[in-house]
Amino acid sequence: MGLQADIGMEPITANVVQRFMQRVGATRLGTAVFSKVMSPLDRILHKASWGRLTAGRSFGALSVVLLTTTGARTGLERTTPINAIPIEGDLALVATNYGSGTTPGWAHNLLGNPGALITYENQIYDVVARAVTDNEYEAVFSAAIRIYPGYANYRRNATNEIHVFVLGGRMKR
Repeated sequence: MGLQADIGMEPITANVVQRFMQRVGATRLGTAVFSKVMSPLDRILHKASWGRLTAGRSFGALSVVLLTTTGARTGLERTTPINAIPIEGDLALVATNYGSGTTPGWAHNLLGNPGALITYENQIYDVVARAVTDNEYEAVFSAAIRIYPGYANYRRNATNEIHVFVLGGRMKR
């Protein structure tokens, strides 16, 4: 049993509209728009629905969690909505930053301090992130692409190392 089961995250099957939104999001224009809109919208929907909805889940059939990390330089807590990739019962995070070619802040934070919190359906869990092994990297990316095909474009266009983490631990707060 892994983190996915422990937090009660069920697989989501995308409907026709959600598959269309995923295709739009995978385009250059879609990526540019979604990179600016999705995180703020995720936060608003999450708060308004008492943790039941996010934009990524509603529009793209993505399993979004709120990831709270401790700033590597500042020591301040930062919360980011992020797609959690179910992989063999666990959850993985892929640090693509919408294919921008930069490493997202949350990945730098996890590299500096792997202890974090995730919020899923208004429940908060303590987790520890670890970088995937070379053998796990391809498996996680394949799973990520099956869930959201845009990851293939992000990877193809990457000019930076894309960090991938697996979350462990699951103490409910």
